[in-house]
Amino acid sequence: MRLVVALWWACGCISAQSGETAAFEVASVKRLPADAPRNPLVREISPTSVTLRNATLGNCIQWAFGYQHFEVAGPNWRDRPTDVIWDIVAKSAGPVPESQLKLMLQTLLKERLGLAVHREVRELPVFAMVLARNGPKFHSSEAKGEPSMKSAGSYTTRFERVTMAQFAKVMDPPWTSRHVVDETGLAGTFDFTVNLSPYVLDPQTGEAVVDNIGRIDEEGAYIRALPDQLGLRLERKMAPLEVLVIDHIEKDPTAN
Repeated sequence: MRLVVALWWACGCISAQSGETAAFEVASVKRLPADAPRNPLVREISPTSVTLRNATLGNCIQWAFGYQHFEVAGPNWRDRPTDVIWDIVAKSAGPVPESQLKLMLQTLLKERLGLAVHREVRELPVFAMVLARNGPKFHSSEAKGEPSMKSAGSYTTRFERVTMAQFAKVMDPPWTSRHVVDETGLAGTFDFTVNLSPYVLDPQTGEAVVDNIGRIDEEGAYIRALPDQLGLRLERKMAPLEVLVIDHIEKDPTAN
């Protein structure tokens, strides 16, 4: 949860950019050998450069276009584990806004990897966040100001001046398996605390409860915690969502 909170405040809800074609002055795109160590992504952004080391296609799409994994339809090798990993180092002729750097990376992916995409609306599985029978169990914010989400202990977060749409975004993948949409009908901002520890930690052993692939089961924790603590619940359904469809992409870039 802490990672999602940090990313939300740092990046906001980024939408795909549009505008005139923009390109880096110099750029290097190299595919790592199959036997090279598979290290985590390293992303370094400055007003004049973009560096993505150990980057998957999914990493590139997320930063350049602003689409999360569940919003992208494309090859199954686009995310880890995968044998397609790139080092990308690109520099502009001068300082430009980050939004322009994103456009430049889009152009670079098209020129060097043959990326072709389009957007369309598809029916996808989601979680609808709705009112439970005994909800809601929280009150509107009394204070004005910016929304705040702060750690209040192990697996516990204090939310202040937060809309239901903002709270739904916190539970998006990878913390749950589906995009979460707000269907509570509650307007305004609210203050509340969510404590997942009773649901992710085994009360007898104190160890984390894991899902079927060995990850901490935050989805199950949210499903159980929301009715008890907030008077909300997550309901499985299908809903129309815009997705970015990858029509074509090469694994190996053209020569630098």
